[in-house]
Amino acid sequence: MDDEFASAVTEFQAKMAQVTQVQEECAQLVATGWAQRRRVRVTVNADGIAIDIKFGAGVKDLTYDEIAAAVTEASQDAVREVAQRATEVVAPISIDQGEAPNLAGMLDAIASLREHLR
Repeated sequence: MDDEFASAVTEFQAKMAQVTQVQEECAQLVATGWAQRRRVRVTVNADGIAIDIKFGAGVKDLTYDEIAAAVTEASQDAVREVAQRATEVVAPISIDQGEAPNLAGMLDAIASLREHLR
């Protein structure tokens, strides 16, 4: 049972390292959305917060309402993209319910841990 426990601990540590790496990758994500034929560009960070808004040539031909709508549209596109990227980054660490331990397995692991700590 000690080999099983050591293996479980090693596997847990590897999974936690992978989770940490994924969190760091997610925190660095940015995405850009465009609207009004690329006259409005909005870039958002991993939290969906606009970090850059740019207006291109021809934006002066738009009304204020059109510019506002374009900023909203570009922001929403960027937020959708960053969310999709985050989903892709997180996918490798998603828990497969078939691999999840059952109650009996967890109780055995706890008993093994108690024995190991004595």
